Amino acid sequence: MEQLKNKDWLLRLPLVMTFIIHGLPKMGKNVLNGDIWYFGYLVGPFELFGAIFILLGPFLNSLITKAGSLLIAIIMFGAIYLHLFEWGDKIADVEWQILLLCVSIYFIIKGDDE
Repeated sequence: MEQLKNKDWLLRLPLVMTFIIHGLPKMGKNVLNGDIWYFGYLVGPFELFGAIFILLGPFLNSLITKAGSLLIAIIMFGAIYLHLFEWGDKIADVEWQILLLCVSIYFIIKGDDE
């Protein structure tokens, strides 16, 4: 139960909930069009399994947290790229994606270390 005293849960739980909620409906579906459509099938698994790894990491191994965070970071880099450079959105349109990317990078660097 020592892991539950870790303040990182304030970041971990919202990140996990966000990607379970958004990743589960994407499982087995292609969510992209155009030249890179085949990457669309990876979005759901990366989001869902990334979230599960981040949730279980403190109980199993810090590398599991880091691997899950890497999966989420890859998705967030892709989402930010598509919004800014393919779809013509402004930086203000990707605030949420940038925040999720930063939290995932935090867990890549820190893992579960105190």
